[in-house]
Amino acid sequence: MDNQLNSLIKINDANGTARIDVRGSLTQASRPELILEIRRVRRMGISSPITVDLSQATFVESSALAGLRFDLNTLDAGAWQVSSRPAPGVLLEVFSSRDTVAEARADFTALTDPAGLTEAQVDAGFRPLSTYSSHELLAASDSVFALLDDPAGRSGHELLARYEAIGEEIARRESTESAVQHATPS
Repeated sequence: MDNQLNSLIKINDANGTARIDVRGSLTQASRPELILEIRRVRRMGISSPITVDLSQATFVESSALAGLRFDLNTLDAGAWQVSSRPAPGVLLEVFSSRDTVAEARADFTALTDPAGLTEAQVDAGFRPLSTYSSHELLAASDSVFALLDDPAGRSGHELLARYEAIGEEIARRESTESAVQHATPS
């Protein structure tokens, strides 16, 4: 497998923004190169969030993505120690747009929208994520995350869309639980 990152850095001086488009592979081997590019852009004086676009990457290794998130959190924590201002952060774009993903894969919307389920999908056992138990949701998250590392497997974008939908459902539940806990007097 080609471990070349093949990134393109775009800097908009007028807006003070930067974008790094990854066209190659984000792997454990290429991840340090991406971190170096992010640091180099930051040293150029870009103080707004840097956008890293992975939507056109030929391959995104799930362990490299998880490692990248850890590296970015470490970078942000270091920025907090040096300055009293909040760290500007890095935005990761995995899809060019949700509409594109939903159009490319109709069953993606069915995961989050019960009305989007067709009769055939219901007959095949599809159901919206909101009906999954917490245990089923975590198991689905683990399964999809494991499939992201299989280069011979299904489309990376489809899997990332599913993984993101599962993450959104988990976040929705945590938000709801938190609101209920804060609303309930102790």
